[in-house]
Amino acid sequence: MLCLRLLPLFSAVILAAGSLDAQNDKQVIGNPVITPDDIAADASILYLIRFQNVGHDTVRNIVVRDTLDPRLNPNSFITLDASHDYQLLGEGGSVIRWYFENINLPDSASGGSHSIGFILFSIQPQPFVAPGQTILNRACISFDDLSTICTNETIVWVDGNSAVEAPPADENDWHVVPNPNHGQFEVRQDNIQTSNYTANDTRWWITDMSGRTVWDGAAANATAASNQILLEKPMPGHYLLWIQSGRSLEVERFAVIR
Repeated sequence: MLCLRLLPLFSAVILAAGSLDAQNDKQVIGNPVITPDDIAADASILYLIRFQNVGHDTVRNIVVRDTLDPRLNPNSFITLDASHDYQLLGEGGSVIRWYFENINLPDSASGGSHSIGFILFSIQPQPFVAPGQTILNRACISFDDLSTICTNETIVWVDGNSAVEAPPADENDWHVVPNPNHGQFEVRQDNIQTSNYTANDTRWWITDMSGRTVWDGAAANATAASNQILLEKPMPGHYLLWIQSGRSLEVERFAVIR
């Protein structure tokens, strides 16, 4: 379970499905605007890298390489989640590499959603970043050393005029039960601390690994939101449950099986 202190959110956090012809892309999760107050408070930027085998055969090994903008602090880098087992190379340096050995990722024509993988990571800006500057970042994915696809370039803008509120201090732990499941499950909370969720509308939604929203909901607070979810005819695979209230965002990964 990921419980994150994110940048201020101007609107609901979404994954931009279909932004590229192929699902080899990179996205900023949350608002791509950060303020000096955020930087002083050690706020993190959350990035999602998606990769897809768009070739004509199964790929055995994949290397995802991210060259960090010098305005990002490599010592604050944390991999939060990934779709497959990996080895991390270059941690603490300006180039981060995730090595997926024997991933055996099927091609998109035969594998569908199983041809897609992802990496979710957080990193903090350098303390010297000034208002008006932009933080640029992209990743490149190598498939069996035969082809390399680079993602779009993400942009985070440093704004000195945005008013922000302190992020909530408490944390809530939500879990999908059972996990894996057949598309019907409960969302349970370990620590019953609802103060974070009563002041703002709470939005719950579920995306597949391609970024497509397959279920969403809203409630006055998290305690009023239904914890019983039934997905209609879901395809087997991995999904992400997002729970967002104000500036608090939690993400839970779960699997649907036949």
